[in-house]
Amino acid sequence: MMPVAFVSVQVLTPGQELTPDGKFTPGPASAQGQPTKKNSQGMPLFEIPGTPVYIAAWETRVADFKAFVNDSGYSWSGTPFFPQTEDHPVVNVSLRDAMAFCAWLTQREQASGALTKLQVYRLPSQREWDAAVGLQVGRSAHPTPEQRERDLEAFPWGMEWPPPQGAGNFNSMEISGKDDGYTFTSPVGSFAASPEGLADLAGNVWEWTWDQPPGGETSLQTFGVLRGGSWMYFRKECLLSAYQYKVPGDTRAPSIGFRYVLEDKPRSAMFLAEMERSKADIARERRAELMDGPKVTQEEVEKMRQQMERRGSGLVVSANEAEVKAPLPDVATLKLASAGQPYTNPLGMAFRPLEVGSRVLIGEHEVRVQDYEAAGKAWKNRPTFAITPIHPIVNVSWDEANQFCEWLTGKDREAKLIPEGARYRLPTDLEWSRAAGLEVDPGGTPAERHLANKADYPWGRESVPPKLSANLDTARMSGYQDIHTYTAPVGSFSPNSLHLYDLAGNVSEWCSDDWPGAAGEKVIRGSSWLSFSLDTLLTSARQHLPANATKANVGFRLVLELP
Repeated sequence: MMPVAFVSVQVLTPGQELTPDGKFTPGPASAQGQPTKKNSQGMPLFEIPGTPVYIAAWETRVADFKAFVNDSGYSWSGTPFFPQTEDHPVVNVSLRDAMAFCAWLTQREQASGALTKLQVYRLPSQREWDAAVGLQVGRSAHPTPEQRERDLEAFPWGMEWPPPQGAGNFNSMEISGKDDGYTFTSPVGSFAASPEGLADLAGNVWEWTWDQPPGGETSLQTFGVLRGGSWMYFRKECLLSAYQYKVPGDTRAPSIGFRYVLEDKPRSAMFLAEMERSKADIARERRAELMDGPKVTQEEVEKMRQQMERRGSGLVVSANEAEVKAPLPDVATLKLASAGQPYTNPLGMAFRPLEVGSRVLIGEHEVRVQDYEAAGKAWKNRPTFAITPIHPIVNVSWDEANQFCEWLTGKDREAKLIPEGARYRLPTDLEWSRAAGLEVDPGGTPAERHLANKADYPWGRESVPPKLSANLDTARMSGYQDIHTYTAPVGSFSPNSLHLYDLAGNVSEWCSDDWPGAAGEKVIRGSSWLSFSLDTLLTSARQHLPANATKANVGFRLVLELP
């Protein structure tokens, strides 16, 4: 590997460790850590197995980012609501803010001669962050199945849950009832570092990662991925080493910061060439193994059986673990739809009467991916985040939702489960209000009714939702958390008094009404996984979009209207 050239380099000797202010203090040295290099901001950078880049020991500090803002004149006003000192990690930085900092530091050190023109600071890629946190998918070109499985269950501190005391700055009171000493962010390096010398890979602040999009068009990259969890988080899922939190690139939050890497391009080129040679060797070995035929041991068969048992009953699991489907009912056991009675159709979609004796039945759940795909119509615009068949369908237009209604009406009529005059359709604006329990909804049109009632939320009159009552953008909220980053499987939260799910959060829902004064635009009701402000959480809140528009936080729910 080619060494990185620095004008001012300090190397740790055995028995020393480096503190955030750059001073040496007695202490144990990492047995595995490579010699530490310091840049012009006093930031130590470490070599990490599996990647040619040097990775910053700490998250970028308040002092580091202030120097950038003051020197460059960059427009930024992200001071959080809580106090921080100069050695705390900077927060409220967007993907663009973090990239601008890296560009500034690169230019400054290239101008001073500290870096060559082939050396740059930038954000870590996903694979580089994987390597930093110790995942084998980042450190090995060909991790074994056992290593991949372990990666999915590992935390930055190891395999145990809850985290041991001193593992990091999380919402530890919610995890174990123990205080980690910090209410908000902590000074960088306050907790134990990794074997290679990297601190705060678990907790303190989320860290931006960024992968160059195909074609190299940076401006086309509208999303970034956050890693590592933060001081706000306590859910086990969010603190897994492999957890990825994909968010819009313009997101600023008091729990989001960043860590940078130093790339030496000649060094990277040599690393990639060596990796390609390694891949070729492994490919030859695999071809030889295939010629001998596959060998599956009894132990492997038993392990697979145990994994399948752990997944539980009531779901159909395909060869791809992500393809989890709800089982379909036996059509012979289904009852005919009738007024005022619950009804389940052949797709397993359950409906409840909107009122006592009502001829309008409304879906318990938002329409699922598996429901929509049963129509055989191509779903052209899948979201960029991971979903399963039991998640709500998103990125479908009002027009496409109505086409699904027509298809399902024909299917159930043919099965003679609904009468000729019955039909599936989208709910009206007022029907949606009744379903959500909004008793006071004044106004003659959806526009007039929008935010007319400022007292009621789908869960009651408290502005903060009860614990685990809705899938919302909790990274931008205080006092409430949920465990989902994007959409959640339908029915993941408690139903309302009508036994209807997700009228708060998950996805917003198309209604049948036109929006007054906006030709071709339709009403949308309900908050979503992107909602966080109080007005958007109110039951009376409305949105509107063109009938042909699609969004990753908009789906739909059906009603069945009987003659």
